[in-house]
Amino acid sequence: MFIKGEIPFVRMLVPLIAGILLGYFIFNKAIFNSVVPLGLMSLLVLAFLILTYKRFSIYRFKWFAGLTVHIFVLAAGYWLTVYVSGVYDSTHYSFKKAELFQAEIISEPKISGHISRFEARIQEIYLPQGRSAASGKIMISIQSDSTKALTLKYGDLLLIPAVYDSFDPPYNPGEFNYKSYLGNRQIHYQTFLSTNEFYLLDRGHGNPIILFALDLRKQLVEKYHQFLPDKSAAAFASTLILGYRAELSRELVEAYSKTGTMHVLSVSGMHVGIVFLVLTAVLRFMDRTKSTRLIRAVLIISVIWFYALLTGFSAPACRAAVMLSFIVFGKALNKHQNTYNLIAISAFFLLLFNPFYLVDAGFQLSYLAVTGLVYFHPKIYQTIYIKNKLLDYIWSYSALSVAAQLATFPFSIYYFHQFPVYFLISNLFIVFPVALIMYTGIVFMFIPFPSVLYYVGIFLNWLINFTNNILFFIENLPYSSLDGIWMNAFECALVCMLILCFSFRLHNSNKGLMIPIAASLIILSLSFSLNWKKSYDESQIVFYNLRKNTAFAYISKWQSIIVSDIENSEKLVSFSLLPTVKSRGSRNELFFKDDAKFYGDSYAGDKNYYQFGTYRILKWDKIFDDVEFAKDLKVSAVLISGNPKITIAKIASCVSFKRIIIGADNPDYKIEGWVEEAKKMKFPYYVLKKNPALIVNL
Repeated sequence: MFIKGEIPFVRMLVPLIAGILLGYFIFNKAIFNSVVPLGLMSLLVLAFLILTYKRFSIYRFKWFAGLTVHIFVLAAGYWLTVYVSGVYDSTHYSFKKAELFQAEIISEPKISGHISRFEARIQEIYLPQGRSAASGKIMISIQSDSTKALTLKYGDLLLIPAVYDSFDPPYNPGEFNYKSYLGNRQIHYQTFLSTNEFYLLDRGHGNPIILFALDLRKQLVEKYHQFLPDKSAAAFASTLILGYRAELSRELVEAYSKTGTMHVLSVSGMHVGIVFLVLTAVLRFMDRTKSTRLIRAVLIISVIWFYALLTGFSAPACRAAVMLSFIVFGKALNKHQNTYNLIAISAFFLLLFNPFYLVDAGFQLSYLAVTGLVYFHPKIYQTIYIKNKLLDYIWSYSALSVAAQLATFPFSIYYFHQFPVYFLISNLFIVFPVALIMYTGIVFMFIPFPSVLYYVGIFLNWLINFTNNILFFIENLPYSSLDGIWMNAFECALVCMLILCFSFRLHNSNKGLMIPIAASLIILSLSFSLNWKKSYDESQIVFYNLRKNTAFAYISKWQSIIVSDIENSEKLVSFSLLPTVKSRGSRNELFFKDDAKFYGDSYAGDKNYYQFGTYRILKWDKIFDDVEFAKDLKVSAVLISGNPKITIAKIASCVSFKRIIIGADNPDYKIEGWVEEAKKMKFPYYVLKKNPALIVNL
């Protein structure tokens, strides 16, 4: 245990987080303008208390001095969050109508298909009356089917048209909120350009250190691809060692995700930690005097940051480097420095640098994992004593895996909706191969001889494929992953509270904690039970909003029937189709193509006609352009899809329907015409384009 004086930054972190959360959820100009005077006033009060500490016996009211510090930190957290958000920044490019933007590329361009995508910062805007300074970020996408687009890189200065759009919100239930994700990075607008719609003004305008780091990483990535025979192995080495994830296959990412080893693919605490452990072991002889400990700390921190440089200063690597830098330096100055305080110091300064790190899933999981390792590992490890050194090492690493999983699994389920059943086995089997890959891969980067690189590349290639095959085997084991676990924020908070209460109860034997434990268990059980009963009793049809495709799903009694024109291998299935039904309680999914014939107890389909329960759907597409119906057909809804040459009047002349549903895959001018016609004829209608998915309760 520890006393308050050992953890000042842990205590200061609480009001900072509170202030950031207030600033994140409450944008109010009056409050924003008032927090500066409030912060200054709290500083003046604190200065007065310090100056009159003895004269007025302030030591009898220590809580008052602490309160003023907390008020100042809370006010600073709120002000920083609102300021960084740019919501009241009058120089933002969106407040003025410009003709051209001068934009600087601030991220490494990523190429996906024929699109090159990157973040840029607007520096100047071109108005009819002249140029003007501006601010704000924008996401730029450029057709990458030319050399001109492919050669763009970080630090380039572009001249682009001042044409942009906001991001679409998630239209289908359960979809990833890309708009919110980019909004947390202060990117609210995007633009799509062809190769002849931009002009390269200059190069090398970015941070020279980051520019050097990205160029160095690019050279090293090319080196892996040159000497590793398998392209997928080269992509894995680039990801594992350098944090370059652009070329990883979807199947490999899914395998690591389902086996609970996703942290391997993100250069973070584990990777920087391996470098740290090696350096600590090598430089152990310098742990004799205070001066040599300081020299060792400087060497370790320098190498850690050089490794972060090799990764292109990726966010996870920098976060881990900051955390370890504070821990290493703190331990060098004082061996009895509180570890929780050192972790809190790094989090405190990172949040001062960017308050929006707090809502970043990577940031949250990183600090939860580190805190969990510090708190839970010794408690778990000490429950079993093993004399054999090898078995003791295996048990120690197993305890590490359990500790990290215990600390992070509520947030992992909340964000990723799955739990890896065999995470312990997976981590045990890959810890040695991954460490060996890292050591070999780092040595590989510094070998200058092609003849040596050839053989090292073959060994590294084999080792990577061997490791990945282990993960693929574990992934294919029965029940390797529990998917489709959906928790809301309230349930996630309850699970976190239960973990904390149980751990405190086991450590302190405090019987008073039994009341909150029991209350949390009852509330959590009720919440889960009500959600499960609701999802079992409800029968729904969901008409998806998809840009270029058509899909709808029938969900009943934890089973869903998904009908679409999408191949099961496409990304859209995992991005839109599955999250929608999973979030609504589906545990078993059946996929059918829209032209297939199928039937079941409560559903049937034959090409463009479908029935789910008593709800009948007629999908009207181009095949009906020249078809004449012999008799009146009665359906619940007509889904217009695929840009057919039809009018609402023509449909009404041969089909009796209750609602017209206009698919998002139709062109805008057709949609506008059908809407006008439906209004005139007073037919109920729903347009999927730019609107949330239509959910029909049966």
